Amino acid sequence: MYDEQSVRGIVLSGTLLGEFDKRLVVLTETMGKITVFANGARRQNSRFTAAAQSFVMGRFKLRQGRQAYTLTGAEIEQTFLELTQDMELYASASYCCELTEYFTRENVGGKDELNLLYVTFRALLDRKLPAEAIRGAFGIKLLDIEGEMPEVTEENLARYILSAPIGGTYSFRAKDEAIKEMIRLSKKEQKRVLDYPLRSEEILNSLDSFGKNG
Repeated sequence: MYDEQSVRGIVLSGTLLGEFDKRLVVLTETMGKITVFANGARRQNSRFTAAAQSFVMGRFKLRQGRQAYTLTGAEIEQTFLELTQDMELYASASYCCELTEYFTRENVGGKDELNLLYVTFRALLDRKLPAEAIRGAFGIKLLDIEGEMPEVTEENLARYILSAPIGGTYSFRAKDEAIKEMIRLSKKEQKRVLDYPLRSEEILNSLDSFGKNG
């Protein structure tokens, strides 16, 4: 029988299983990206319902299996479920989670990525910056954390973001053209390193087209 353990993390995504269960992908501080089965999470009055939602941050109690973990308890710190009430915010948060899921691995600590997701969710909800600017800055910062961002020598917004601590990633105020240039660079570098397009990016593109034609 495997011992239980407790880890701090954020739910990146969830998949429905059978009639009542869910399969979660959770990014943790110490264990990286792991697969967690939340048995009965979709049953009425299940104690796992709230914890088994995307964007939920907390401490998860797990029992290790041969290839995955089973959720045995959870202490929620923040849910960020307000992100699901606005389509652009929801798609933006999903995009950040999907990009994080692409890069992170099991048994490789994810503390920096976890902190970046936390401040990103906060920035999206604060609405002080456009969601597109937040996505662009997130991409640049995440690529840098993963060692995939080339050196930026020019004194521009991207360089500011790269030099800022994670908690200060979204403290910038810049002119529209500087933000647009940063977004273009972020998209260019992501296209360079990604093996396939992100599903959430396709949704964002559809929302953008709808907004322009609406």
